[in-house]
Amino acid sequence: MARELRGWARPRPIRIAFLIQEGEYAAVALDAIFADCYSRWGGRFSLVVPCIDGRISQAYWPWLETFDPDLIYSYVSLSREDIIELHERLCPAKYTFHGTGGDHPDDPSSYRPSYESKPLSSLSTIFRSARYTRVRGEGAAVQIIDSWHTESATRFLTDNFGTYRSSQGSGMFPSDATGIASLLTIVSPDAQADRHRGVPRDLNAIPNEMAAFVAFAEGQATSLAMASQLFAPKLEIQAGRWSGTFNLVVGDSFPDRVMFWNARLFIPSWLDSDLCCFRITPEQAEDNDFVQVLVSLINRRNHVNRGSGGQPQLAIRSCSLDPGHLDAIRQRLATARLWGAVQAEAITGPDALVPTDEALSKAREGNRFGDGLFPRADWMEFVWTRPTARPLATTPDHLVDAPPRQVFAQGYWGTDYLFEYAGPGPRFGGNNRWILSRRWRMAQAFQVRLANTPPHALMPLRRSRGGALAVFHNADHPIDTITVPIADGAFYFALAQDGRWAARAEEYGQIEPPSKVDWANPSNEARYLAGVLGMAGGLLPASSFLLHPFLRGFFARLGGTPGLQLDKVKPTVDRLRKLAPRLPAFDLRGETEREALGALIVKAAKSLKNPLHFVKYEDMKRGWKEHRAAYQAAHPQPGKPDPSVDWDKLEEDSLDASLIAMRRRQMVFQGHQWTCSNCHHRNWVDLGGLVPELCCEVCKTVVQAPVAIDWLFRPNEFLIESLRDHSVLSLVWVLTVLLERSRSSFIYTGPTWFGFRPDSEEPDAEADLLVLSDGQAILCEVKSSWHSLRGSDIRDLVNLAKLLRPDLALLAVMESGIELQAELTTAKADLEEVGVGFELLIPHAEAHRDDPYLPSPD
Repeated sequence: MARELRGWARPRPIRIAFLIQEGEYAAVALDAIFADCYSRWGGRFSLVVPCIDGRISQAYWPWLETFDPDLIYSYVSLSREDIIELHERLCPAKYTFHGTGGDHPDDPSSYRPSYESKPLSSLSTIFRSARYTRVRGEGAAVQIIDSWHTESATRFLTDNFGTYRSSQGSGMFPSDATGIASLLTIVSPDAQADRHRGVPRDLNAIPNEMAAFVAFAEGQATSLAMASQLFAPKLEIQAGRWSGTFNLVVGDSFPDRVMFWNARLFIPSWLDSDLCCFRITPEQAEDNDFVQVLVSLINRRNHVNRGSGGQPQLAIRSCSLDPGHLDAIRQRLATARLWGAVQAEAITGPDALVPTDEALSKAREGNRFGDGLFPRADWMEFVWTRPTARPLATTPDHLVDAPPRQVFAQGYWGTDYLFEYAGPGPRFGGNNRWILSRRWRMAQAFQVRLANTPPHALMPLRRSRGGALAVFHNADHPIDTITVPIADGAFYFALAQDGRWAARAEEYGQIEPPSKVDWANPSNEARYLAGVLGMAGGLLPASSFLLHPFLRGFFARLGGTPGLQLDKVKPTVDRLRKLAPRLPAFDLRGETEREALGALIVKAAKSLKNPLHFVKYEDMKRGWKEHRAAYQAAHPQPGKPDPSVDWDKLEEDSLDASLIAMRRRQMVFQGHQWTCSNCHHRNWVDLGGLVPELCCEVCKTVVQAPVAIDWLFRPNEFLIESLRDHSVLSLVWVLTVLLERSRSSFIYTGPTWFGFRPDSEEPDAEADLLVLSDGQAILCEVKSSWHSLRGSDIRDLVNLAKLLRPDLALLAVMESGIELQAELTTAKADLEEVGVGFELLIPHAEAHRDDPYLPSPD
């Protein structure tokens, strides 16, 4: 039966990052961005990324990578190269360029983002909010601030609160939601009295923005800004002073508004039920009536206190005002009896908000706010069997309170999935999981089927934050099945299938990374690695048997060594050196030259000692005893061992246990060899075929089996061939080292051929190993020794790495020391220029594999 595997699912909002550059119409574009964000569940936690000279600000790249947007919406015309880099580093489901405002550059609606799949509305949260809202007097539990179309809403209103009309594009409120929510609409008395304005008589109206501000400050009204952040998980970043204070921004410049928006991402998640960031103008700070309401709002709703549990903290910040002006505002607020500690700080610009690398490395997505007394766990667990999972339905918790088919609950959200992988898991990381890479995009190798498949195209699958698989769906189209690929299929898809139609997409204005190669298939060497791992029972048993120094020497005596020792190669090298003055090179195109080189090779082969066909059990016992003695001498144990335990006997018996385990796996065969007295043929009798009477295989002479048998062990010929001629030992060593480095995920595929042209029948390049370790894509070139490595091998690795674009190009040599230093230095520099890491792996710490006990995985 197929092994049961575990899976985990977590619903979340769609994450969007906006690229925008300061310019003539940047303020209007920000109006549209803020209105759009307030219309979406989790939209208040979108990231606004400033660009400089048509490129993403370098300071924002680390934050953008950690934020991990599903969609990138750009108001900046990036170059093709920059878009390709963006896809490689962020792996978004889609990149969209909005362009200019067209014929109406001053109209925010000209800049309103457009999505193929409409995200879940922020107003889907009002149904749950109503459960926790105490109704004061008559009317709906939730009153949402809006502005009638006759009014010109200021940016103070739209930036801090948002309006229903600007975010939803309509003033019509669904009738099936009026029982728990209604609009509190700003409309001037003159407009309300003018019948030509069409203002309904029963409209729940307030006369101006100041009245709306008072209603919000006193808790009588809420806003779309609040609704867009409720019950939504976000990445929690501890950013020092930005995370420990209520952020009051003074100013309406482009940097001020970007600071106001992005600073909200630093507030701890437990405060996501409130504003924690507010923006005013310098003129408003001079208005005493406004200041009184502002102080009332902050006193009521500021709970940010650096996590100390003490008094609330407020920071007055601005990119456009000098420190003296900010200090005057601080004093004015203090005079109006503002509670808590207040500080004033002038900010140099949006780059000052960027968290440190350390803060980003520690960022975590925390629990969702407001799920009641007993919130559901972030990740829901399910069980599945390969190859297809049928996960449980995943919907955001707050939708449970929404009426069926309610318009606010019909949009799309994302669900992140993690799947257990059946291969060997990390040493200390528990279960092995699929953690996807950004560079090698294999998300769409997973096949997802939605129930009631929609007629229009959905957002593509993508690699989500933390390497999870992100699937986008809604209540009408829940996920039915997810087919999980095998490792080979995922790697081959990422390198050869993903981006195959990029050229055609570019004709329609969509720029995507092209496929890296035309085709990828297992090489001839792959079957030897697969055969040995299958014989041993997996990577971990193979590593235990083949890498233990004593057993490694045992197989080497039987011919299972990956290469000739240097002392055996040296005589041939000396002969070639003598020939060099008169024959500087062999031309293999000429028959005479080939015969001369062949004669040299034959002479060298005659000097080599043939490997043993079998090893006697008594010799193994003797060798194991000597090995243990040498180990104990090199690793003296402190103190005295427990005398009640025969430690020497336990160590000695581990040889038998290990041989039995290898015998069961048919890595070795135990038997008896006898020589026929008639024809002198050497007969082998396996342990399972041993009978009282033995028959010669050649002349059929029958003899009696001896009473005292000298047991022999001979190796599996496929195993010896794999170790000797196909570098399987080196591959197992590299995989073992990388497995021990991994923490949560380790997935690999064996030697692979690549074709660079559709019509190429022969491979153009080969990789020894392709590895996915904790989401890091690794390309491996593996050699058994330094004398088998040539400078051209290093250059081939560099060229292939530039084409495949892994996170790391790994050159592994299973021999201590370093040679070809100049070539290695050049390779590292060349790859760093294109953003690919380079590492040389040699067996520095291989001694830890030695042990006075031999492995017996059974």
